[in-house]
Amino acid sequence: MTSIIFSSIATIFFLVVFGGVLISFSTVNFSKLPTPINATLTGFPTWRGEIKNFDTQTWISMLLFTSFLQIVPGVFMIIWSKYEPLLIFVSNGEKTSTTSFNKLIAGYSIVTGITAIAVIIFDLGKLWTTFGVIHNYFEVIILILLHQKGNVALDNNIIFCSFLYILIAEGTTILLQWPYDLSWFKLQGLAVDWAFFIQFVRLYLTTRRDYKEGYISLPHHVSDDERESEEHDRPNHIHHHKKDCHLGHVFLLPLAAFWHIAGNVLNTVLSNEAFSYVDLY
Repeated sequence: MTSIIFSSIATIFFLVVFGGVLISFSTVNFSKLPTPINATLTGFPTWRGEIKNFDTQTWISMLLFTSFLQIVPGVFMIIWSKYEPLLIFVSNGEKTSTTSFNKLIAGYSIVTGITAIAVIIFDLGKLWTTFGVIHNYFEVIILILLHQKGNVALDNNIIFCSFLYILIAEGTTILLQWPYDLSWFKLQGLAVDWAFFIQFVRLYLTTRRDYKEGYISLPHHVSDDERESEEHDRPNHIHHHKKDCHLGHVFLLPLAAFWHIAGNVLNTVLSNEAFSYVDLY
């Protein structure tokens, strides 16, 4: 009962937030937007004007460094995905490996790093969205996978639905003119980011609830009898340490999603300030 009340309150809260975001776009005076500058390498118009105290060398260094921090771990995640995952998806008594989910997170990390490198080449503008939308595409696939309780084979339309999203998101961006292309791409991107964050928070809360109910997250091939034996034989201090360790892994998902949203919101609200580009990705 408590979880239903919490879900209802959370749903109403985020609907109000999204409503406020939509209303805020209706109050924007597009005629007063700053004149966009041209990209240094391509010469095409970008989606940003002159930025106060903006140092191009510092920005490029930051993008290269963050790209390295995203691509390298993503590659190692794909390599390590051949091993048995620590956690599993459980729905109505059915257990599903998190291997596909882990691979998608790895791909998402790599693509995000490549997207940041694309900013260096194309700057933030319509041309860059051909890379930026792939970043959102991975988010949509992960959301669909979570909706299916981690089971890739549950719905054969997962590729169709995600591909339909990318056609609508990028196709609309290409067809719209400045500044409506920027507004549309930002709006749909933030909507996906918020959904991403909410789903990861739900995933963490569900996992924590399962742990409190005594569920031990052993590999999915372990039988129930072996699971009970493992639970009985494990010392209490090791048992609790293992719980905390696994919960910490899951908590990193909503934490990373939160910082991603914070960076995008800061950049949207204070787009003419240099510090708002620090955590763009």
